[in-house]
Amino acid sequence: MVIADTAIDGIQPLIDFFQPIFVKASLVVGGIFGVYLLLLIARVHYERKKVKLLQDIRFDLDQLNMFHGIKTHKQKYGIIRGTFDFFRRKRREKKVAKEFSSNSETEEKPHKKKHRHKRKHKK
Repeated sequence: MVIADTAIDGIQPLIDFFQPIFVKASLVVGGIFGVYLLLLIARVHYERKKVKLLQDIRFDLDQLNMFHGIKTHKQKYGIIRGTFDFFRRKRREKKVAKEFSSNSETEEKPHKKKHRHKRKHKK
C-alpha cells in the first residue's frame, strides 16, 4: 500500500491541475446539451400544435366536401368504381367544354331579334 500512496501523491499535482478544466468542460458540455434538449422539447411542442391545426383544417374541408357531394380524403374507391368515376368525370368535362364553346360562339355573334308573326286563322 505504500507504493499506491506514493503514486497518488505523485499524481496529485496533475489531478489538481486538470480538475478545474474538467469542471468547466462539464458545465459547457452540459449547458450545450441542456439548451439542445430545451430547444428539442420546444420544437416537438410546436410541431404537435401544427399537426393538430392541420388535422382540424382537414376535418373542416372533409365536412364541406361531404356537404357539397365531393369525395373526401377518407373515401377510397376500388379499381372498378374509380375507373367508372374517371370516365364519368371525363364525360362531364367534355359536356361542360362543349357547352362553354357553344356559349362563347353565340356570345361573339350579334343576336338578331326574331319577329314572330301571328298566324291568321281562316274561319
